[in-house]
Amino acid sequence: MYIKWYELATKAMGYEVIGKPAIKEFKDIIITGMGGSGIVGDVIYSLLYTRSRTPITVVKDFRMPGWVSKDSLVCVISYSGNTLETLSAALDAMNAGAEVCVVASGGKLLEFAISKGLTYVKVDQGLAPRAAFPLLLIATLKALEFYGINVHGNLGRSLNVLKYTSEVDSVAKELAFFIFNSLPVILSSCRLYPIAMRFKNELNENSKIMAKVEVIPEWGHNDIVGWELPLDVIRAVVVYDGDPLMEFVARFLRDLKVPTYVFNLEGDDLLSKILYGVYVAGLASIYLAELRKVDPVVTRSIDRYKEFLNSRISINA
Repeated sequence: MYIKWYELATKAMGYEVIGKPAIKEFKDIIITGMGGSGIVGDVIYSLLYTRSRTPITVVKDFRMPGWVSKDSLVCVISYSGNTLETLSAALDAMNAGAEVCVVASGGKLLEFAISKGLTYVKVDQGLAPRAAFPLLLIATLKALEFYGINVHGNLGRSLNVLKYTSEVDSVAKELAFFIFNSLPVILSSCRLYPIAMRFKNELNENSKIMAKVEVIPEWGHNDIVGWELPLDVIRAVVVYDGDPLMEFVARFLRDLKVPTYVFNLEGDDLLSKILYGVYVAGLASIYLAELRKVDPVVTRSIDRYKEFLNSRISINA
């Protein structure tokens, strides 16, 4: 499915937003979701960070912040539509009087949206949530645009980086071989944080390995010292888009003899760079799963966690 991301993204451009938008200005925007759905909020937060005059918050929890009100727009994302944390957050937002819009492929969340007359976008079913990233991102961008929030002006052009090529395949394989038999640490700037976090998540779920994320410039006030005596198992992946500060990071790590891979991003704007980084990371995690001889689809530990939640929490949406 990763190889088909461009095809999926093109299809998602035709998604319809169902509902009637509130004719008002919102004092704040909240995007909530977990795992493969939650990363969408991180991407949109990064895209709007310096452009939006409306505060934006990403929530990955059962509850909404205490300040959520009737003047809040809450975008709720769950690919399955049955994520307990997200269902709980949606109910919390409704009880606070917020304007709630939903992105899901089905499940209780979509049923809830239809029954309550909420704005929603239904995405295609049948994928692992993490493989549905382009569908969820584009659907959420469409939902926000429905409310007059234009996150990105030329989405179609940015999607071109999702085309599968021999160059993309080569970079993904290089990364997989570089990370093999190590504990990878992915380092990025704040604006590219979604790539680093998504890469970590893909390595966790698909490749079945632990990974760590460090974010610059905060890295320079704490994490940097931890590299003075690095463990032999550590390998660094530096997410790079021409930022001189990231050049310093790569040089610093190499001076310490830390095996370091500089992950050069393609793309003409921030969204295309994020899409490219996330795409290559996904492919790399699959190649690493093959090297490790593990099934990238099965996530038994997540299933165990969800079974525990279902045994303790009941949500009547």
